Amino acid sequence: MNRYLYGLLALVAGAWLMSPSANGAGFWAWRREAVLLTGLLGLATMSAAILLATRPRWLEQRLNGLDKAYGLHKSLGIAAGVTLGLHWFAENGAKWLVQLGLVMRRARGGPHGPENALIDFAKDSGEWAFYVLIALVLVALVQRIPYRYFRWVHKALAVVFLFGAFHAVVLMPDSWLAAPAGWVLIVAAAVGGAGALWSLAGRIGKTRTLQGRIESVAVSPSGLIDLRLALPAPGLRYRAGQFAFLKFDALEGPHPFTIASADDPCRPRFVIKPLGDYTDTLAARLAAGQAVELEGPYGCFDFSADGKREIWVAGGIGITPFLARLDALAAQGGAKRPVDFWYCTQQHSEALFPADLEARCARAGVTLHRMAADCAGLLSADRVAATTGSLDGARVWFCGPRGFAQTLRSGLEALGLPRDAFHSERFAMR
Repeated sequence: MNRYLYGLLALVAGAWLMSPSANGAGFWAWRREAVLLTGLLGLATMSAAILLATRPRWLEQRLNGLDKAYGLHKSLGIAAGVTLGLHWFAENGAKWLVQLGLVMRRARGGPHGPENALIDFAKDSGEWAFYVLIALVLVALVQRIPYRYFRWVHKALAVVFLFGAFHAVVLMPDSWLAAPAGWVLIVAAAVGGAGALWSLAGRIGKTRTLQGRIESVAVSPSGLIDLRLALPAPGLRYRAGQFAFLKFDALEGPHPFTIASADDPCRPRFVIKPLGDYTDTLAARLAAGQAVELEGPYGCFDFSADGKREIWVAGGIGITPFLARLDALAAQGGAKRPVDFWYCTQQHSEALFPADLEARCARAGVTLHRMAADCAGLLSADRVAATTGSLDGARVWFCGPRGFAQTLRSGLEALGLPRDAFHSERFAMR
């Protein structure tokens, strides 16, 4: 995903290079160019991050899933914080150099001529928006902060962007009006501003939202929450392996969970593992008949790639997309090509869910391999290859912890698996 970030940075820098520069030479001319470049980079990266936050379908497909889009969204947010930090330093650092006597004070006035109320307000609003932005970005990056607070931080970032865009448009050099840098600035302000207003209006995902209720809820001995929803017809139209956002509490907001069934669009199933401050409390808070809001489906983990054989690897609760795929294959009369399914857990007792896994694999024509770390150690690429044989034409579908994915991917690639043959789903959306 970083190639998209680097491509955007290169595009913006190129537009700046092709635009009129400051007249003259020396420290103040270079300082002005540094202010303009860093400000333009910050506005563009923040605008792109806001666009991704609106969850557009066309970008989800282009980026190979919403989970990947959110990874890029995070990188863009960090880039915006860094470039705007440099922008603030370029603007204010010169004052410190003047105070230290290292640089001569420049003549009064600026590229917009005499100061006026609008320019003064644009400068002040931009500076204060920067301070708030840095504080909010730091809060967003701290994983320990509960999601409900993280969500409101992102709402506040939309307001910060609007002030930042106002600052940029008002203070844009007149010479940029007919130059590439000015076009980039105006497009970034318009796209990001529209996305910010869409977010503040609460419109993100509304066209893909269904109102339903909980039909049944059961908790396994290992703590997994098995949830069935009841949705109005025609229900949720999705492909096996996709996920949806569920909202049980308006204050908490929606959380993403993988759809664990493919049998009935009006009665989708979800299997939730307590992994954090919110999911730890769900078992005690959910009950049959309770209202629920569902938004989706999302994701490109849909088993759509062609190949001679498939290798599935599930790490713990990462089994959920494979449960949906098993249902889909069984309904189609079984898999049409060899499928080896590795179900990996930390402890043998965790692998007891679901109880009918062997029967479901048999109906789907899938070969099941259980792998409990406390009994057989961790799954390695060598073990996969030794069991399945040649990796020629194989497609690997992995859902589990990120570190496990990286280790297994590098091992399989060393054994000859093409890089684009390994498909994985990110667990984290932050």
